[in-house]
Amino acid sequence: MKKYWKMLLCAALTVGAFTACEDVPAPYNIPTEQGGGDTPIPTGIEVTCAEAVELTSQLADGATSSETYTITGYITEIVGEVSKNQQTFWMADTPDGGRIFEAYWANLPSGVTEFKAGSKVKITGKLTKYVNNNTGKMTAEIKNAAVEILEEGGGVTPAEGIEVTCAEAVELTSKLADGGTSAETYTVTGYITEVVGDVSRNQQTFWMADTKDGGKVFEAYWANLPEGVSEFKVGSKVKITGKLMKYVNTSSGQMTPEIKNATVVILEEGGGDTPPPAGKEVTCAQAVELTNALADGATSSETYSVTGYITEVVSDVSRNQQTFWMADTKDGGKVFEAYWANLPEGVSAFKKGMKVKITGQLMKYVKDGQVTPEIKNANVVILEEGGGDTPPPAGKEVTCAQAAELTNALADGATSSETYTVTGYITEVISDVSRNQQSFWMADTKDGGKVFEAYWANLPSGVSKFEVGMKVKITGQLMKYVKDGQVTPEIKNADVEILEGGGGDTPGGDTPGGATLADFANGDFETWADGQPTGWKSASTASNATLAQSTDAHGGTYSVKVGGATSGNKRMAYKEMDLEAGTYAVSFYAKAATADGGSVNPGYVPMKADGTVGSYVYGGYVNDLSNSDWTKVDYEFTLASKTTVCLVVMNSKNPGKDVLIDDYTITKK
Repeated sequence: MKKYWKMLLCAALTVGAFTACEDVPAPYNIPTEQGGGDTPIPTGIEVTCAEAVELTSQLADGATSSETYTITGYITEIVGEVSKNQQTFWMADTPDGGRIFEAYWANLPSGVTEFKAGSKVKITGKLTKYVNNNTGKMTAEIKNAAVEILEEGGGVTPAEGIEVTCAEAVELTSKLADGGTSAETYTVTGYITEVVGDVSRNQQTFWMADTKDGGKVFEAYWANLPEGVSEFKVGSKVKITGKLMKYVNTSSGQMTPEIKNATVVILEEGGGDTPPPAGKEVTCAQAVELTNALADGATSSETYSVTGYITEVVSDVSRNQQTFWMADTKDGGKVFEAYWANLPEGVSAFKKGMKVKITGQLMKYVKDGQVTPEIKNANVVILEEGGGDTPPPAGKEVTCAQAAELTNALADGATSSETYTVTGYITEVISDVSRNQQSFWMADTKDGGKVFEAYWANLPSGVSKFEVGMKVKITGQLMKYVKDGQVTPEIKNADVEILEGGGGDTPGGDTPGGATLADFANGDFETWADGQPTGWKSASTASNATLAQSTDAHGGTYSVKVGGATSGNKRMAYKEMDLEAGTYAVSFYAKAATADGGSVNPGYVPMKADGTVGSYVYGGYVNDLSNSDWTKVDYEFTLASKTTVCLVVMNSKNPGKDVLIDDYTITKK
């Protein structure tokens, strides 16, 4: 009996011991504990770092591979301190290969207190595709990897580059092609003048200049925090090292000289945020008057502080900046523009109705003869919180024909003193969307032709573009624009209310997604099955891209997201189809899925008799795609005889980011 009770007591103690070990705080896994002998490291499919990145890029965003992989390479950078017997590091196929693949909170082997740069290691686990929601940046990684150290490294060796100042770095960057990266490595020394975002994965973005009050001269985009530093501070003197990059916003044409993922050495510690620069105090109306006196495209030598109310927010937040219009009164309309103004700390977005003070240099921006008075990248102080959107202004109600008659009565180039509201149908859309505006013609009937123009009208909230057939009400002051003796009656920058939805383009224009060939369909990507757009999968190797459904559409409800990779070009291909001899016109709309931009190349590939692909034929790269506006891509090709082909859209490996495609059409000329 005593033996029986002893057995029960041992069993109870065993259960209690296991229960006490169950509660392990996330996000860490329990590292392998060494007891009576090492636990063998699991084995996986052997790959290099470069191969691991390519495999990871083919996963869906946030997905983890079903297979286990073993990656061999060198530790190139240690990211953080040891925590719970784990540490994060970057690795590459060579000791100086940079940040290629990440071991995120990898488990330290028994007897090892920390990882060291330069060590040759073998890590094992499942691949994960981590994508930053704010930047769209992809990180290929294994979380909580088991690690075997093959060769011991000697620790971190600081990177070295050609020594330049911030001003010299800007000059060198400006000579690069748009989106280009320098072949050489540079070390830029200067002072941090503004910290842009919070720390993420031991990185943070900041602006720097050659002096403490030099403003936003050169950007360190997601720079690496040095060991032991929790965040960057304004005023710190730093040395950053990496390759120069010329980032160009395709919507605005604005160039940002930068180094991405720079290595940073802090030379002098800063004291944190400094007060925003002071400028000469002016009203919005005074700022417009001063701006108009500048030459076209010129910037004032003086700094100004413009106080007023936000009357319209133009764009979404990007890189902690947002564009808005302001005036001296809450209902004053679009008087002065703060173009990509900096959000103050703790503010997630600007709101209509806010009273603000913006500081910077005045600039006279001119496009199509239209002057926009603005400050770019203004520092903003919020004086009063806004209440959000207010109803659009009301004007005297007139038809399109009446508006044209009233406009013709004005002097050439003159603007009416009264505000009018013109109701009618959109008969032609003239331009693509730019700065959340688009131009169109309207009439009193759907087929009434070009009667009255809405010149760079404002898109209502939630509307991505104007469409032919929409019934709209536009409000503003009439203007009589005259060029070469031709009169155009118009309202510039009208506020628009959509009364009825449109039916798209009318005959004579493009028909998005139209099945213009008998065996071509689903160019609008509205039909999906098993997570794939119907028809967009070849039986050959022409299809090698990962496709996903996106609700960010040019037309309809869906577009297709074509996955990209820096390791190689990726192709979306339509199923094999027979085309007769002749010339074909292809058209589609493309957009970058991330702020890092994108590049596409339209084309086709003829199929061989055995079902394999021939030589790819492309029309040319369309680079620097915007992630805010759709770009129309046109391509023509000629077939000498009846040919079986796959239509393809290549997502270029430079920059290798995801792109969106919509409204693909093909017609025979």
